[in-house]
Amino acid sequence: MIMKIKVRKGVEVKKAKNGNGLFATKGFKLGTRIFQIRGKLVTCYEDEDIDETTRANTIRYDDELYISPEGYPSNYMNHSCEPNTRIVKIGDKLFAVTVSEVKKGEEIVFDYSTIIASDDSWTMKCKCGSSSCRGIVGQFKKLPKKLKEKYLALDMVPKYIQEVL
Repeated sequence: MIMKIKVRKGVEVKKAKNGNGLFATKGFKLGTRIFQIRGKLVTCYEDEDIDETTRANTIRYDDELYISPEGYPSNYMNHSCEPNTRIVKIGDKLFAVTVSEVKKGEEIVFDYSTIIASDDSWTMKCKCGSSSCRGIVGQFKKLPKKLKEKYLALDMVPKYIQEVL
């Protein structure tokens, strides 16, 4: 069954290569704040009462907290080794912001490694299919040096991830 959910003006959830994903129903220019990432704040400590699927889908919020976007559109944001968005913290809110032009019909993706600090042990086999696919998603500090430099220059790594390096 193909799922289509309108998220906000210009974004919808629908079938993607790897499950469901977020797609642009209109174009977004470079630097556009597409939507706010919402959800429940959790710590992700091993003894916290959350299931592993929920834990795996959290987004790092600060040095100790994560956002579980379960039930919110950002739960459908997929990883790509060739991202078109980044996670930005403005005040106490997280946003998905474009790092390149996003065309109508294009999936909205970010590199999960940009939100995985050195104290996170989570990894994932990558199935993004991009020409520069690394094959594994894990800690930011383990990315190739040139890619880390590129991401830092483009301000794609939140300060709280850099601080936990």
